[in-house]
Formats: sequence, C-alpha cells, structure tokens
Amino acid sequence: MKHMIRAGALASTLALVLSACGSAEESPATDETSAEALSSDAAADSGGTAPASPETEDALVEGTEYNATTIMDCGFDNKPPAQSCNAGVKRNWGEDGTSLVEVTKPDGSKRAIFVRGTEPYGADSAQADGSAGWEFNTTREGDQVTVKFGPETYVIVDALITGG
Repeated sequence: MKHMIRAGALASTLALVLSACGSAEESPATDETSAEALSSDAAADSGGTAPASPETEDALVEGTEYNATTIMDCGFDNKPPAQSCNAGVKRNWGEDGTSLVEVTKPDGSKRAIFVRGTEPYGADSAQADGSAGWEFNTTREGDQVTVKFGPETYVIVDALITGG
C-alpha cells in the first residue's frame, strides 16, 4: 500500500497526515477532518506500529550493492590509521542479521570485515596473501571501533552499520 504525506491546516494547528492512497471511491482526508480522527487513521494505516520495521528492506546507494558508503581511516604495514579508504556496508548480509563492511585498500584489493550488531568479529583471509594466520582484535572508543587485522588497521564508525 502506498502512503502519502500531506500537510493540512486545522484552525490554528498544522497537522501532518498519513493517508492511504486507495481506490477512486476513497478520498484523502480534508482540512475539515479533526486532528484526532487523522491521528487515529494514521495509526490504523500503520497497524498501530512504527512505520519502519527491521523487516523493511534497506535501500542501496545508487550504482552499488551497498546500503551505505563512506571513507574510513585505515592503516597498513603496522602503521597508524592515517590513510583514507573507501568502504561500503551490506546490512543484514548474513542470515543471522550480520553485516559486511567491504574496504577498498589503496592498492585496489578489498578486505571484508564481518560485523554482528556494531561489533566486528572477523575478516576474510587467504593463504595466498598471508592473512590466513593473522590475529583479529578490536578496541572500542565511544561510537567507533578500531579493527586490527594483522598489519592492517580500520576504524569503523557505528553509524555506518546502523544507518544513524
């Protein structure tokens, strides 16, 4: 069902109305409709719940397979994260709701970091590049977590994962 937001003036009150777009017989609420009726209609249309739900599909950044993209701090060869790397997140990537952060390193290769909630718990690795034996550690400071994976360091801000 499509929804439309319409602003209507009620005497001295400006009300924001959520009305369902229906058949030709149905007409949207008019300015003469009481604010109380409009509020209860909006609640009925949403099933009495918030309009957004965890089951709602997250939009993709145009031209990508990511729900959000950013530039994050990163570091290589055991150096501090003083470089900038492009990154994207695939929210609810795993069947269990986990997310995937994919970082493009300066050499063009990519590193995948797996996240449960806002806590990274692992990264992709391969024997070919030597990363199969690397340790994975995280430290949190406020709303960001620093991932240390072998000689690589990535700083992930919670808002990238949560969309906040």
